[in-house]
Amino acid sequence: MVENGRIVSVGTATPAAVAALPAGAEVRDAGGKWILPGLIDAHVHAESDRDLKTMLAWGLTSVRLMAEDVAAAERLASESRTRSDVPEVFPAAPIFTTKGGWWDEGEPADGHLDRFPPTPAAARASVRRAKELGSSEIKLMLDDMSWCRDPKPRLPRMQPDVSKALIGEARLLGLRAIVHAPGLADAKEAIAGGATALAHGVLDPIDGATLAVMKNRPVFYVPTMDIFEFLADTRRFVDSVLSDPRAAAGVGAETVARYRAAAYSDGYRERYPNVESVRRSLPALRENLRRLEAAGVPVALGTDMWAFPGLGVSIEMDLYVRAGLAPLQAIRSATQTAARSLGIERDRGSLEPGKRADLLVLSADPLADVKNVRAIDAVYRSGRRIERGAVGR
Repeated sequence: MVENGRIVSVGTATPAAVAALPAGAEVRDAGGKWILPGLIDAHVHAESDRDLKTMLAWGLTSVRLMAEDVAAAERLASESRTRSDVPEVFPAAPIFTTKGGWWDEGEPADGHLDRFPPTPAAARASVRRAKELGSSEIKLMLDDMSWCRDPKPRLPRMQPDVSKALIGEARLLGLRAIVHAPGLADAKEAIAGGATALAHGVLDPIDGATLAVMKNRPVFYVPTMDIFEFLADTRRFVDSVLSDPRAAAGVGAETVARYRAAAYSDGYRERYPNVESVRRSLPALRENLRRLEAAGVPVALGTDMWAFPGLGVSIEMDLYVRAGLAPLQAIRSATQTAARSLGIERDRGSLEPGKRADLLVLSADPLADVKNVRAIDAVYRSGRRIERGAVGR
């Protein structure tokens, strides 16, 4: 039962229970269906308001949005709490990098602080300013992008003393710090500095000592398997996703045609030419996911998927299952564990009395095939049924 946007009770609706409902209560029959908590994506980018609406239509009721401008992100987050047509937004902002580095090329600056601090002192000052502007989480880029850009020139990489200052000041002020660090050495630097989460999978086998630290602190692991699979073979990835009629219908005929055109995959091959390196890393990425999940490291699902907003969560879940996880483990990564990574586990991530009534009603069993999270009969955000329309169009 749901009242005032909150779950009051969970259980089978017997005739006696229905008869005992308050006068005027609305009853919806979900017999023969499956009910899941609203999905949570722990790593998204949204290029438009339409992207956010599409995410909600695919069942995402909360998202961690990576953003450059803290003030703008906080305004969007505040607005999302009063809207019913988008997920609630939890920003990781700003995105710190180094001048000329990844996420500087053509990306906007933040007019209120320095996203490219050159010294530890400047880094600490920027983090303090971010907190003043309302930030509860920052993001760092520790990557020269050689793993996907070689033989193109490698990008400048943030200096270790600056990254240490950013993470250290964030933790001192009670902020979370999520770090983009696909290289093992970069990931270990981030973890040693106090990172609360890794925003991407690690391309090399993770050693036992690092795994132990990630489990015991804990450090959340956000695999973003879909991005690596996408860059390893864009054409194959797109064809695989669109082979499901539900996915193809959801993104629309125009988008299907554009994604299947040779120019689309060729463009990514030109921008990220180190395809063989990415392909060679896929077995290690899958094994890292299996080992960390088995060891008890918290795996939070995040997609970073610009091509398939919202739909990317089911793509990522399917990749987890293909890597060896059970469907229930994949679902938990996008509900309970993703909620924990955002510090909102007391309010959502599971179906329990007192939690916000963010729900998915499915017409097919996601434990039989995790891609059945696409078989959406209804989405509820704060107890209110969402008008989904033509998903993704």
